[in-house]
Formats: sequence, structure tokens, C-alpha cells
Amino acid sequence: MTNKKKIALFVPAIGFGGAEKVVSLLTFELPKYFDVTLILLYDVKKLPISNDVKVILLSKEGETFKTSRISHFTDYFKFLFQYTKVLKAEKIDVVVSFMLRQNIMTGFAKMFNPHLKSIISERCFPSKRYTNTKLTSLITKTMIPLFYNRNNKLFSNSIYINEDLKKHFNVNIDTSVIYNPTVLNKEKLHIDNHNHLTETFKVVTVGRLIPVKNQQHILKSLSILPKNIQLDIYGDGDLLEELKQLTTDLNLQNHVDFKGNVLNVHSEIIDSHCFVLSSSTEGFPNVLLEAMSVGLPVIATNCMSGPLELLNENEPVTIEKGGFYKAKYGLLVNVDDVEGLAEAIKYFQENNEQRMVYGGLGYSRSKDYGIDKIGLQLKTLIDSV
Repeated sequence: MTNKKKIALFVPAIGFGGAEKVVSLLTFELPKYFDVTLILLYDVKKLPISNDVKVILLSKEGETFKTSRISHFTDYFKFLFQYTKVLKAEKIDVVVSFMLRQNIMTGFAKMFNPHLKSIISERCFPSKRYTNTKLTSLITKTMIPLFYNRNNKLFSNSIYINEDLKKHFNVNIDTSVIYNPTVLNKEKLHIDNHNHLTETFKVVTVGRLIPVKNQQHILKSLSILPKNIQLDIYGDGDLLEELKQLTTDLNLQNHVDFKGNVLNVHSEIIDSHCFVLSSSTEGFPNVLLEAMSVGLPVIATNCMSGPLELLNENEPVTIEKGGFYKAKYGLLVNVDDVEGLAEAIKYFQENNEQRMVYGGLGYSRSKDYGIDKIGLQLKTLIDSV
């Protein structure tokens, strides 16, 4: 039996974020091909991790994210050197890191271990996420080209992310696109088990309660729709109290339920009538794909990036203000178009047959993103460095 190549996956933690969900799935798929080590900054493991993977913490057991900016900065400075030592001690052949800070740390580690092969992964649209303040913009415009370009290859989950990195951040290493994986739910599907309308039309959304997820958009749209619509919001974050206050201000207390984080989102959302993604920006929306993978009809903002690639095979669309677009696998609306989203929800509410058709189309589309296919694509990329 030949020895497997030693690879490491590097993320800050295994929480409920999109990148962490991807890594959680990959810990079960990549051991088919490699000897896998998972390197975490903090002791946060909210999602499953395969027993076939060795887990190494750079922090102390039980240590989690810091709230102080000074402590946050001090931690990352300390982790830089620990990370470099771990890669050498474990004799890692190829490291795959995810997200901005980890990618910069990997570029730094390459300075002390030139024989290390490294692949970095960008998970969000940089020009929108890394330029929200002048200081952030200055730091990222300096650090990204300096450290990203030290690595061998980069993959993201959208062609638009790669284009943005090249155009605005001078990233010139080899880039490719590998979309987020999902596990198809074959035992129970919305299109098989919930093909009827009830008196209450159930809308669901999933995502961190942070500005870019823009749950305010859904609440405002709900306020101009009939009162027989119920919205479930899954996720947690800094905007929880603000969103609850907006719910009260819009007189929606009896029509909105904040559900918090859940481990198995598939089983929670499957009995809704449609799923809504309201983000103002995305990398590649895992939650949209998860909804499609259970046959749940979907509505999404046509934000950068992901929804157009998922729902219309990246063919450009024009969406009239106050309206929506019937894409190949779901409905698309403009970002922050309250009336447009309301019209899209009303369309699914009033056209049950079309709603079910879109559920089936979305499920078919999700098969392109099965974990086995995506895992094989990543294996090919790792073997190429």
C-alpha cells in the first residue's frame, strides 16, 4: 500500500459559516485520497469532523475568538509562527487554506518553508467585503498581493471573485473555480412531501445576522404582503436585536420567528414553501444550494456573486425594478428591491404548480455540486501543484 500525500486544511474554526461548512464536508471526502490534517486557530467545532482527520489547534483547548481588536491582532501574530512550525513538524506536502487571514498566514509560512506547496481559497467578493473602510482597503490592497502571490495556486467559488482579485488586488498566480459542495438529501424532498399549499405560506431564510446578508430586505418585503405569510429566520449574529426591533416597527411580530443556529439545516427548512436569499454580496451562497438540494423552490438577489451562476448558469439577466426574473432554476430579484422580492414571493404563493416545478429544477441543478464531484475536482487541483 502506497503512502498517501499529506495535506492540511486550514480554517479559523469549524463554526456555522460557509467556508467552515465546506471544510466540514471535505474532512469526510478528502481522506479517500490523502492523509488529511485539519489546522484550526480556535477550539470551535460546531459541525461534524471526520474521525479520519487529525485535528491540530493553534490555540489552547477551549480557547475561542477574541472580542478585543488588540487581542485579535496579538493572536494572529502569535499564530503565524505556530502555524509555520506545525506545517514543518507534520511534514505537510500541500496545505489548502481558506479565507483572508489564513491565506495571508499561508503566504507568510511559505517564506520559511519554500518547498511547501500551497493552495489558497478566497470565499467572498473582495472589492465589496475588504474595502468597507479606508484602513481595511489600504491593508488588504497591500497584504493580498504581497502574500497571496507567494502561493502556488488559488481557487474560489466564483469566476467573478477571481476576476476581481486580478483586476483590483493584482493577484497573478494561477486561479480556478471550484464551487461549494453539498450533500444531496435523497431520503426526503420538499417536492415529494410538501407539494401543497396551506393557509399560511411559509418563507424561510438562513444566514448570519450581519449587514451583507441583508435580512432587512425580506422583512420590508413581508410588510407589504398579505398577513398569511410566515417567515422563519435561521442564524445568529450582531444584528439580532436590530432585526427584532425592525420586526416590531413593521408590526410583524406574529409573522416572524428567529430560530437561531441549527446543526442540520436541511431538516429544518424542508417544510417551508420557498427559500429566500437576500444578500447584498456573496462569495458562493451555501444556503441557497442547501435549499435547492432538498427540492425547496428558491428566490435570490442577483448579487455578486453566486446566485446568477447557480440559478441561470451565469447567463446575464435584466431585472426590472419592482419585478423579478424567472431564471432556469429559481427566481432572481435586484438587491434591495423590496417590491421586487414581494412580487417574487407572491408569485410562488399564487402559482403552486410553477413553485413545484422550480423545486424540481433546483434539485436537479444541485446534483452538479455533490460532494463526490467537488471532492474529485479539489483532488485534481491538489495533485497538480
